[in-house]
Amino acid sequence: MSYISSIRLNNFRNLGNQEVNLSNLANIFIGPNGAGKTNLIESVSLISPGRGLKKEILNKISNFNSKDPWVIHLKYNKKNMPVLEIACTYEVSKTGTNTKRILINGNKEKKIFEQESIPNLIWFTPDMERLFNGSPSLRRNFIDRIVFSFDKKILIELNSYTKLLRERKKILETNNFDENWLNEVENKIVLLGTSIIKKRIHTIYLLNEIFDKKFESKKLNNCNLNITGYIEELYLDRKNINFEEVYLDELKKSRNSDRFKGGCSVGPHKSDFKVLFKKNKIYAEYCSTGQQKEIILNILLCQAYALIEKNNTSPIVLLDEICSHLDETTRSILLYFIEWLKIQVLMTGNDEKLFSFLSKKAKFFYVKDGIVNY
Repeated sequence: MSYISSIRLNNFRNLGNQEVNLSNLANIFIGPNGAGKTNLIESVSLISPGRGLKKEILNKISNFNSKDPWVIHLKYNKKNMPVLEIACTYEVSKTGTNTKRILINGNKEKKIFEQESIPNLIWFTPDMERLFNGSPSLRRNFIDRIVFSFDKKILIELNSYTKLLRERKKILETNNFDENWLNEVENKIVLLGTSIIKKRIHTIYLLNEIFDKKFESKKLNNCNLNITGYIEELYLDRKNINFEEVYLDELKKSRNSDRFKGGCSVGPHKSDFKVLFKKNKIYAEYCSTGQQKEIILNILLCQAYALIEKNNTSPIVLLDEICSHLDETTRSILLYFIEWLKIQVLMTGNDEKLFSFLSKKAKFFYVKDGIVNY
């Protein structure tokens, strides 16, 4: 298995400067609100693309008592490899832009997220409990994080795709645009959009296969995921053998309306996904808050299993304030992460008693006023 053996922090939020040595399985951080529990697991999340599980602006994370930038040091024990020293911080450019920097064994890497040396991270935060009742963009981001764990290129494709949509919008806003230029941009949009659609659908098929074949045998409540959207319907329609030509034609037909409305009417940026909770045979958005949390955790468990079985990699799981709506089913899911998959899990909570079912399987930490004690 792969795991993080230690976290060393410098000038990081209220945690300041300290080192925390972790268990390779369950690690539980107990403390009152504002103590720094979430800050600790946020520090781990920052080695993934983006701004971590709190989505904070990079230069707002430093300890308020220091003007120096924050730095995170991790010791990553990857299976069958020497221990890796991973450092993460940020730099401010001359134009004032904040850029995250990651070093591995002291070396700066340009395409770090495409390399195997960065852990696959899976996380749950309390705001994800609103996933099924929020905007489609939340669900797209959720699925794309799962896709990214299997295929790192999706991040580059999504960024390039978004830039092309903006370029197309600017072209359409021009009174006398260059037809050849627009055609070239739309051809690129189709190529990237098709790749994104394929990867999302492949990932959802993979998760559904695991739900059907593995979860029923474990007596876990099964789910069925389904990507939805006009462009996906066209892709899945077997009559559209030449899908890219159909996609391109849809873009051309929508030029006039897109010019007046702004944006782009068709493509994977309009997609959504639905989850059927098979226990009740109802969709997730109509389930109770507790059931919605169970569905999300089951999807993350399914993702973790797929990474182990299909990609031969052990993800690390971060679960923030996991104890709300902690019923018997949710406890079982947490136990499956640790006992069935045997992967490293970092959890936070206010009350140690709620984790009593893990007392013999976990290392407990106590956080108070930014100080972490074992």
